[in-house]
Amino acid sequence: MSGAGGITTLVIRDGGVHSVGVFGELDTFTGDELVTVVRQCLEQQPVRLAVDLSAVSFCDGAGVRALMKMRGLAAQVGTELVLTGRRAPALIRVLEITGCDVLFGLRQRPAAHPDASAC
Repeated sequence: MSGAGGITTLVIRDGGVHSVGVFGELDTFTGDELVTVVRQCLEQQPVRLAVDLSAVSFCDGAGVRALMKMRGLAAQVGTELVLTGRRAPALIRVLEITGCDVLFGLRQRPAAHPDASAC
C-alpha cells in the first residue's frame, strides 16, 4: 500500500490479473501518482488490470485525464483495463459530463436516429 497527499493505492497481483484499489481524491495532485502505479503494473503485462474506484471521494478533469492516460497505456501493451466500483457518485458524474462514461463501459453509445440523414 502506498500513499501521498490525497491518494492511497493498494496493488494485488494474482497471476495475469492485477487489481489496484484507489482511496481518496483523484485530481491534479494525485492523478500522476495513480498513472505511475498503473504503469508499474503494466510492466508485467497482465492480461487484465482492474482499477477499483469505489473509495474515490473526489474526481476532477485532471483525474479523468489520468484515467484516459491509463486506458491508453493498457491498450499499448494489450491489457484489458476495467474500472470497478465506478458507481461512486464523485466519479460517475464527471465521467458522464466528459462523455468518458461510454469509453469505460458505463453506458452504451447512443444509436443514430433512424430518420437522421448523413451530412
